[in-house]
Amino acid sequence: MGDIEIIGHRGYAARAPENTLMSLEAALTAGARAVEFDVHVASCGTPVIIHDDVLDRTTDGSGPVSGQTVEQLRTLDAGSWFDPEFAGERIPTLADALDRVVGRALHIYPEVKEICEPSDVDRIVRIVRDSTMSDRTTFISIDWSILERIRAVDAAVRIGFIVVTADLFDQALSLALADRVAVLDLSHEIALDDPSMVRRATDEGVDVLTW
Repeated sequence: MGDIEIIGHRGYAARAPENTLMSLEAALTAGARAVEFDVHVASCGTPVIIHDDVLDRTTDGSGPVSGQTVEQLRTLDAGSWFDPEFAGERIPTLADALDRVVGRALHIYPEVKEICEPSDVDRIVRIVRDSTMSDRTTFISIDWSILERIRAVDAAVRIGFIVVTADLFDQALSLALADRVAVLDLSHEIALDDPSMVRRATDEGVDVLTW
């Protein structure tokens, strides 16, 4: 078995409100060498770190993330829902998150969520590249067309195909093999139900993530 990488999922979501700077900090402080976080885009085009496409679950706001500017999003409380201790924690931008982890995380895994325009994807890739983290980044997405766009923008950055159902595994593995530097990101249910999928991928030289 190869090396196992411990990745902080949404930062350290059991210790701090997910996808906040405090959560990223908690993951790194706890010893995670890599962090995963989710990227949406505000109405003004600024990439921000939040999991859901609506604000209701993890902030005191409501409605779609894409319906508000980054200035509006910055006014929301993204911490109190988790614990009053984190009152006033804000939705970070992608640039904020990168500033927090650069020089500390050995690898980052931005999960690019539903993006309306190719220019949004281009902007996300450019921000990561400008942070000097590009060679330590794996962009992951459940929307494989987003990964196709990322590959068109950057021929070298690593991408990861999120696989949520077993019937998509063969297609994802074929795409990863064709890409040469791509990885697979399997749900833990798939990995546990059929470990042979993990063995098939690793035998072919494709790294496997799971969550």
